[in-house]
Amino acid sequence: MVPLQFYSQGRLTEFLETTARSSNFAERILRVRALLRLQMAKDALDEIVELRPTTSDEDALLHALESVCHSACGHVDMARRALGRIRPRELPPEVQFEIANARFTIGWSQKSAPVMEAALASVDVREEPSLYGLWLLRRSWLASAEGRFAEQLGWLQQTCTFVSDTPGAYDAYVLAHATQALVHLVREIAAPDAYAFAQHVADTLEWTDDLKEQHFLTLRGLAWASALRGSHEKALEYSYAARDLAPTPLWITACYADQAYLARMAGQQTSADAMLRHSIKSSLVMNWNTDTEERIALLNLIELAADEDKEGAERLLAVYDAIETPLAPRLALAQDGRLGAMENYVRATLYASCGRRPEAISLLRDAFPVFQSMKYGWRAAATALLLHSLTDERTWLQNASEAIADFSESSVARDIQRRVAELDDTRLESLTRAQRKVFDLLCVGMSDKAIGETLGISPDTVKNHAARVRSTYGVRSRAALIASVHQKAS
Repeated sequence: MVPLQFYSQGRLTEFLETTARSSNFAERILRVRALLRLQMAKDALDEIVELRPTTSDEDALLHALESVCHSACGHVDMARRALGRIRPRELPPEVQFEIANARFTIGWSQKSAPVMEAALASVDVREEPSLYGLWLLRRSWLASAEGRFAEQLGWLQQTCTFVSDTPGAYDAYVLAHATQALVHLVREIAAPDAYAFAQHVADTLEWTDDLKEQHFLTLRGLAWASALRGSHEKALEYSYAARDLAPTPLWITACYADQAYLARMAGQQTSADAMLRHSIKSSLVMNWNTDTEERIALLNLIELAADEDKEGAERLLAVYDAIETPLAPRLALAQDGRLGAMENYVRATLYASCGRRPEAISLLRDAFPVFQSMKYGWRAAATALLLHSLTDERTWLQNASEAIADFSESSVARDIQRRVAELDDTRLESLTRAQRKVFDLLCVGMSDKAIGETLGISPDTVKNHAARVRSTYGVRSRAALIASVHQKAS
């Protein structure tokens, strides 16, 4: 197999091994790009230093690649200086594109959508299949940076289709990154066609060892996307497969957190509780101070533990707040308001369980419009539902119902349907306001102790209210009460 095939198939390590002694300038340039793709920017810079350009075009190409390397290392000023060494003149498409890519990368690092847009507009590589696929991927990043996630879906699908079907365009690295991003979006945005498309690409792509992290993240995203569409068995299959590929101990712990969350979504409460305990124990001994996105697992666990293990949730929040390293600028999550909204929602969940109602409401009111503007339907719905439970404002329940419409098979949808049914249930009219509050918390699975702490009442008072609720519904146990409510909702 020739070296170029290794590169296009995403077998980057093998490509580097076979070209280690190459004196061919084109292969040496691909070595720089391969090192960048493996996130080895300093090694890529060393490779550039060893190259001796023989033409002005080659010199310009090296300066553009040097700029990309400096951006990857977080040295934006040095990246700009490298570009400044290129003299304006007519250049080949490959060089023009690399210059545009370097400018785009600077814009991404600086969170400047206008700079990114100008960079992409400065070059036309539609007649260059090997370059156009990467241009399309960069275009999807621009849509993400501008918060236009529904539009980003379209660009990602176009990227995958072009790279897969166009002669001379195949690039497994581009396809893997586009698929990973596409899967992340379909776990948040209800887009049936895009979801089916992402599944197909993920299942048919020949993943390599050098694409292991993208493969892992794709499987993890498919697990969540499947669960939100009611395919809980498939969700757990994807989650187990992801755990087998987890590239670091932190990601393994994140998979434990996923499985606890997915088990709860599937109604497997005993399994969810056991996995939650294991996840919390594992998380508390890990060092989360990295620049990657594993930290999101802590947010998932805090939300899960808020009702079941308040002390554990508070300890996890302390661990999260102690993370000093900011997310790497290359990550899309570091570019927009998603992370802040997730943090606000999770803090509000814990604050609500601790009886800090005004603070919880304030955080939720901040989070809801962010999720809504991004068309993150199920997250917006979960936020609105919690706001309804804290404020008793029927408008929030209506907001929740509208936001979850496209995820009707999800556990969030079931919770909303149950709440709507409760409001129409005449049996509730005989309960006092205090008993209603206990009823609401019983139905979401909170223990008597947690209910007492949340409402600021004694365990005996909780038991008395719970007994009255069970009597009203003609049942003898908490499980039977929940089953009765769910039957009414369906």
